[in-house]
Amino acid sequence: MFIESLGFAASAGTGILAAKAGAAALGFLAVATPVGWIGLIIGGLAVAAGGVAATTVINNLSKNNSGDLYDGIMKALN
Repeated sequence: MFIESLGFAASAGTGILAAKAGAAALGFLAVATPVGWIGLIIGGLAVAAGGVAATTVINNLSKNNSGDLYDGIMKALN
């Protein structure tokens, strides 16, 4: 349960940060012109793909390394 919870929390945090950074970066493309809308759509897809990639990497890293973290927490509590 610790491993899954840590993976979810780390992935969710990374996804939120990626979405906020992407939204800030795309803010200047929100011009009501055809070029602006096309840029916004393409940029939005790129931000979404980047967010998925980042959350997947963080999820895998947190799951692979959470055993040592759990052991350290248990040693500190005992």
